[in-house]
Amino acid sequence: MTISLVRIDDRIIHGQITTRWTKHKPVYGILAVADDVAQDTLRKKVLKAAAGNYKLGIYMVDQAPEKIAKAMESDKAYFLITNSPQVIARLLEKGVDIGKVLNVGCMNARPGATVLGRSVAIDQKDYEAFDYIESKNVKIEFQLLPDDDPKSWQSMKKKYDSIK
Repeated sequence: MTISLVRIDDRIIHGQITTRWTKHKPVYGILAVADDVAQDTLRKKVLKAAAGNYKLGIYMVDQAPEKIAKAMESDKAYFLITNSPQVIARLLEKGVDIGKVLNVGCMNARPGATVLGRSVAIDQKDYEAFDYIESKNVKIEFQLLPDDDPKSWQSMKKKYDSIK
């Protein structure tokens, strides 16, 4: 199969992933890519518990290209999830093919971030990463749940620009 969902979600794995997205997209396992998570023993345990019966790999960005390539060659479907658009940009810089659509879920408010809507807050580094991702011909869809109408990066970018 392939990577059936590429998603940014600051929670990585949670109920919406395991109960809603898995019914919308085929999945055998989840590739979680985030340096901060891969180095945090407690968070890894929490994510393994949240993944339930799904196979889970948690990787540093430098490990990810090899793991993603293996998943792409597999006959099974995988979700690729990270907690930041900068990680996706770094993967693209390393030549990783993430497909043509990036789904953006929850990016909660944090210091220095501008709230753009329900569960979406971005800062200047996120903005620059999304611009870079889109320049690589990846369609960016802000969509918390599968049955929500997706919003484009261009519409979110306009909102950010109007606030800043």
